[in-house]
Amino acid sequence: MIPVRTRKGLDRHTRHAHDARIVDVRASARLLTIGWVAAFALCVSASALSAAHGRPPQIFLPVGVSSAIYVTSGWLMARRRPDNRIGYLLMLVGVVYAGLVVLRYLSYEAEVLNVALSPIPAILLAYVLLAYPSGSLAGRAERIAIAAIATAFVVLTVATILTVEPELHGTSRCPPCAPNPFRITDTSVFPFVNTLSGLAQVGAAAVVSVLAIRRWVRAQGTARRVLAPVLFGGLVTAAGFIVTSLILLTGIEFDLAGQLMLVLQVLVPIGLAVTFVRVYAARGAVARGVIQLGASPSTEALEGALRKALHDPSLIVARWSGTAGGYLDREGHRVELDEIGVDRSAVRLERDGQPLAAILHDSALEVDPGLVGTVVDAVRFSVEATDLRDDLRARGGDVAGLPRGEVTFLFGDLEGSTELLTRLGDAYVDVLVELRRIVREVAEANHGRVVDARADECFLVFAKPLNALEAAVDLQRRLNAATWPNGVEPRMRIGLHLGTPELTTDGYVGLDVHRAARVMSTAHGGQVVASAPLALALTGHLPEGLTLSPLGYQTLKGIPEPEFLYRVATSGLG
Repeated sequence: MIPVRTRKGLDRHTRHAHDARIVDVRASARLLTIGWVAAFALCVSASALSAAHGRPPQIFLPVGVSSAIYVTSGWLMARRRPDNRIGYLLMLVGVVYAGLVVLRYLSYEAEVLNVALSPIPAILLAYVLLAYPSGSLAGRAERIAIAAIATAFVVLTVATILTVEPELHGTSRCPPCAPNPFRITDTSVFPFVNTLSGLAQVGAAAVVSVLAIRRWVRAQGTARRVLAPVLFGGLVTAAGFIVTSLILLTGIEFDLAGQLMLVLQVLVPIGLAVTFVRVYAARGAVARGVIQLGASPSTEALEGALRKALHDPSLIVARWSGTAGGYLDREGHRVELDEIGVDRSAVRLERDGQPLAAILHDSALEVDPGLVGTVVDAVRFSVEATDLRDDLRARGGDVAGLPRGEVTFLFGDLEGSTELLTRLGDAYVDVLVELRRIVREVAEANHGRVVDARADECFLVFAKPLNALEAAVDLQRRLNAATWPNGVEPRMRIGLHLGTPELTTDGYVGLDVHRAARVMSTAHGGQVVASAPLALALTGHLPEGLTLSPLGYQTLKGIPEPEFLYRVATSGLG
């Protein structure tokens, strides 16, 4: 998603292209509205013609009302999501319902087509249920089901046209009806074809119901909340369709079967309306979650807030990494946006034409572009606020929120940075950018603060010693797991020290700051070295799998007395 730029900042070519896009959108909206007006008029005409031919209100009213509801709900969805076929399919359902009625009363000979084509709306609804809300069928089973239903429909439609005689087989609609000019068989054949058609429709409704239920069971969070109202309406409709079809197959006259189905099928657009209400509520939940995070939310904290607000535990906010040449999640793992399934969607964010971040979310969110836009704005705000905050800290500012009293310092720098620069050239900048990102995420994940982050060095502070230790181990782990250019493996040396420095407007000052830096200088790349005060504070509190191995007394440059040091050891950390 490219940031919106002001008109003043656009050149003439870009401005013309921008204006052309606006014209295209407005033209499409006008055409869609004209189509809705025409379709709505068709729905009114269907009821009017049905009433004019003596049909009672319980017959002619459901035809027009249900058709109008489908046309209107489809129009509203198509306006919000013009790239999603669900809205157009809902409009088509209403148009087919009303169109077949109008066609029947304009030409009595068309009753044959009316009988043969009457299953079309049900097939369209089946597709809507299995493709909602993305507009694409969710899986192989759904595609096979729709293909089989469509094939059976074509075969049975042809068989119906060749065997039906409306005056004999359409008692609920005739007279008036005209003889079927296409019939080539004896009239006794149609009951058999009609039975096959009824059984096929019952089977199709059952299959669609099972697949819809399976989708809901497999879904989670937002997908369930979005799917539930529409699928409920669809399942009730399918159940009613199965019951009425079975009644008709037994030979019992049920003149209001068609009208009952029209009424039941209105539950689908009603479910759509309920879905939009829920989506609007989700917008508010996202906004509240962002406000609660404060003025400078971290990417990880925002990801957690979005997961909670949207009930989507698999939502991912991935940052762009120049060194990896791709998007990375909070654990530093590469996120392949082109390999996600149809139930997931990805939104790319850019800044000044360059990749910035990506959001992977449940495709159910796309039922409302406004909700997706709210999520995108929240992520963009978080990313840019975090970058601005880090830049401020790297320049020595923003000390007001730093912890006071007894704190634990973490100093780190890259071993052999000059050799890395010589080897990588311009790509070394990408290494530093990625290093800063990892350092920031480690600090945030372990309740620490970045005091300084310049070039290949980092300076972090923690209020609790255990958090500092876990951050050091986490930092080494992430550096080892990251993807670096040209096969290099940057190795960081880390020093930890517990002390009570003085916090001034310029930052931390005092001997403890220098001591922490000197502890780091004794480490080798990939090592974490801790001072004695920190080791003492961690006695009895070491996490499982971590040990402190004594290194003995070491002389630190500029420090009068020797310092007893420890090496942090764990699996994969030397």
